[in-house]
Amino acid sequence: MSAPLKYRPDIDGLRAVAVLGVIIYHAFPQNLPGGFVGVDIFFVISGYLIGGILYKGLKSGDFRFAEFYERRIRRLFPSLVTVLVLCLVYGFFVLLRGEYEQLGKHVAAGAIFIQNIVFWQECGYFDTAADTKPLLHLWSLAVEEQFYIFFPPLLLLAVRKRWPMAPVLGGLLLLSLVGNLVMSRVSGSADFFLTPWRAWEFLGGALLAWWHFDKDHEEDVPAHRHLFSFLGAILLAMGLVLIREDSSYPGWKALLPVAGSLLVIEGGKGAWFNRFILSNPAVVWIGLISYPLYLFHWPALSFVHIVRGANPDPVTLWVALGIAFFLTLFTYYLIERPIRHTRSRGAFWVLVASFIIVGILGWIIWRKGIYPTTSARVEQVAFATRNQGFFDGWETDIQGNVYVCRSGGKEARTLYLGDSNMWHYAPRIGVLVKGLQDKNTGVVMLGSGGRPPIPEVIDPRKNTPIAMDRLDSLLRSNPSIRRVVIAANWDPYFQTGTKFEINGRSLATPLGEKEAITALGGLMKALRDKGKEVVLVLSVPNGDVFDPRHFISRTFTGILISKPIPVSREEFLNGIGDLASRQDMTRTALANGAKVIDPLDFLCIDGMCLQENEEGPVRFDKAHLRSGYVKNHVTYLDWTLVP
Repeated sequence: MSAPLKYRPDIDGLRAVAVLGVIIYHAFPQNLPGGFVGVDIFFVISGYLIGGILYKGLKSGDFRFAEFYERRIRRLFPSLVTVLVLCLVYGFFVLLRGEYEQLGKHVAAGAIFIQNIVFWQECGYFDTAADTKPLLHLWSLAVEEQFYIFFPPLLLLAVRKRWPMAPVLGGLLLLSLVGNLVMSRVSGSADFFLTPWRAWEFLGGALLAWWHFDKDHEEDVPAHRHLFSFLGAILLAMGLVLIREDSSYPGWKALLPVAGSLLVIEGGKGAWFNRFILSNPAVVWIGLISYPLYLFHWPALSFVHIVRGANPDPVTLWVALGIAFFLTLFTYYLIERPIRHTRSRGAFWVLVASFIIVGILGWIIWRKGIYPTTSARVEQVAFATRNQGFFDGWETDIQGNVYVCRSGGKEARTLYLGDSNMWHYAPRIGVLVKGLQDKNTGVVMLGSGGRPPIPEVIDPRKNTPIAMDRLDSLLRSNPSIRRVVIAANWDPYFQTGTKFEINGRSLATPLGEKEAITALGGLMKALRDKGKEVVLVLSVPNGDVFDPRHFISRTFTGILISKPIPVSREEFLNGIGDLASRQDMTRTALANGAKVIDPLDFLCIDGMCLQENEEGPVRFDKAHLRSGYVKNHVTYLDWTLVP
């Protein structure tokens, strides 16, 4: 292969900006809300450097695929194998069985660089919280490696066919960018995780590399370099500070960090910002260790969240980052650098074999061949918290986060409308409807996870799928429907922190709550006017205290047995349960001719809210009942199936 590219310390400094942005965002997101754009900076740098290597090799005629991929393996595998092994070892002691199986799945996916696809497929309302997936950050590594599977052959083809490089790269960049903009509205998760919609970021760096190395501009010192670098720094700062997690991303907003990175690189190592800020020895050193630092920081923080919950104290987070920094230095100086620079072929093949073995081990763990040994009590909790499969056996049509699910015969007699607190009743409804003597009788369930089934209520921060738009069409296309049952986890929608509004007012304000409940009453009246029987189902007891994960005590050295904190019906209603809104909803429902079911009458026995039975926890998480418990014990909706 051709001689390596001339070293630019400012690019390592740009790496430092990227990795520090990501770390600050992951540890203390309120301090740098757009820090996650550091990944986009990495993508541009990668496209530029790898593109430069490829152009030089192809231009000189000594490019070899085997040598290119061997260098990639020596660069990536030492630190990656280390972090995968440490996660599996530590996870064995602090994870529940289902969590450990998921970790094994992610390790196996990492061994063939498809983590981004796996995480995209896992996206959904009941997906595990992102900060409890220790290997979630490897999605970006998968995107990068998938790009470099296809990019070098494409360049080689373009060179051999004598295609003009700029139009080829520019056309691919434009195609990927347009796809990104479209997908940001169609499927935010696909746009975020999948390579085709991220490729334009690499291609931007690759196109700049072609300009520098193929057209002999590598040594240019343009007069505008200071301006380009300064403008690039401003764009990067804007992206780090102004972009928010709840916005659609990447979409057009990723143009800020991508354009900023390109301008900084184009500025060259002689530009003032590049020379005095990015090329500062301390900044460059952070850039040199940025890869293992990126790999280690997220698992360290993730295990803190697993053990300490969603809001760990800052001291614990700093300790976790300190451990990640120590592991980074150990790995970089004692493992990564020696393997990268050794000429031993044996060391290379040992590295490859280790990577494959770790991947196979992850697959075995995923398929339940290896799992932590814990007590029966912990196993009950672990079983309760696994994915429940609420719609097993149902015919499902999912568009975005809107579910239209059917069970039983073709003539739907009852329509169930709501959020995920309606979905958790599906296991029993599905069993009962299939047991009806009239095999033509069926049911349909309509809902959107995390969205109240109330007309005119919106989430102003993003385009939220609107299940209510489907209600009228379902009623028109299913004239056999005689009953509509409405259920949701109502309490949180009316509490401080809610993201929902009606007519510009937050549902957490007295006026907003009143308008929302009035709108719900209007919906019930409209259904009654159409001749439908209407049933309103109030919230089940919910909140962190009911989450089965809180029925055990986690420590950084293992899992201890604990007991749930008893909660009385009165304590729930006067605390988490928002008694006033429940009373208002009940009065509104009765005033509009609806019937009311209060699950507290069935789930709070002798004044105490049920948290466990002989089978273990009765809930899946803090707000949803466990499928097995619903199927066998929750009977208060049974009568709604009667034609």
